[in-house]
Amino acid sequence: MNKQSRHSFRQGVIDALPISVSIILFGAIFGLLSMQTGLTVWESLAMSLIVYAGSAQFTALSMLADQANLFAIILATFLLNSRHFLMGLSMAPQYQSFSPLQVNIMAFFLTDEQYAITLNRFRNHPSDLSYIVAVSLSLYVAWCGGTLLGTAAGQWIPDPEALGLGFSFTAMFLALAYYQLFSPLRILVFLLSGAVATGLVLVLPTGLHLLAAGLLAFLVGYFLPEKGKQQADGENVVQEVESA
Repeated sequence: MNKQSRHSFRQGVIDALPISVSIILFGAIFGLLSMQTGLTVWESLAMSLIVYAGSAQFTALSMLADQANLFAIILATFLLNSRHFLMGLSMAPQYQSFSPLQVNIMAFFLTDEQYAITLNRFRNHPSDLSYIVAVSLSLYVAWCGGTLLGTAAGQWIPDPEALGLGFSFTAMFLALAYYQLFSPLRILVFLLSGAVATGLVLVLPTGLHLLAAGLLAFLVGYFLPEKGKQQADGENVVQEVESA
């Protein structure tokens, strides 16, 4: 690893640190609830290590408590995580310089938090694999470590929901969204997508309301690109013509 890669890696760890603290807390809540559901310590930790999807894991816990079958749990997980298709599409330009193996590995670590941090970074800096790896590993270790802490503390905290820690997850996402809301169009899409997701949550199956809101945001971004992006694209075309 050269000097530039080390610097990028260190910066990724620093940028992910505030979110990592929240993820440790949220992972601990998952660990606490998983013990109440009847999972063993190793089963809870294995779910975080292999699935690595907070909302899907919490949904799986509630479905396990209701004695849902395995197919229903897998389907719910797929629907909840289907939004990653849209996230992956928007990040594709940043991954073009990576090998297929690197892209496939990084796809596992694509979460809402990792997406927000790296997208914010690459708005002003070139795509950097070392930075992506640092952010991804920081968040992954935080989630799995939080899960382990929660399972260990489960015997002393009989009712984790009574602590009111669940709002920390909402606050974290609001903080992530804040850095993306730098234009009137983005603010409008943020509010509109939130309203759509909230309105459809009681109508559509689990996860589809998020996919519908994500599709709405994608379509708005596709048909109404921001002026800054249009200007940048125009400058790129001019440079290509001049180079020719």
